[in-house]
Amino acid sequence: MANTKIVTQVPDDFDPFRWQCDSCGKEHVYAEEQIEKTKKPYPDPQNHPYDFYVSCPFCTKGVMEPPDLVFFGGAFEDFNEE
Repeated sequence: MANTKIVTQVPDDFDPFRWQCDSCGKEHVYAEEQIEKTKKPYPDPQNHPYDFYVSCPFCTKGVMEPPDLVFFGGAFEDFNEE
């Protein structure tokens, strides 16, 4: 899986539709409709982080991965406070 950022605020430049190939590293911006049309289910989804994949349009051997962003919305800000 790609690098994961843990943030307290979603950055202004974050684009959930900018996906990157896990093989060649090239990026592509997808529309939501494009993702729905091109996604294919994994034959063994229990061995993958997602239920589906989108093939890389550039190198044809990699898989496009969505950007990883873990956002808790401040849920743990008071976790250690007494």
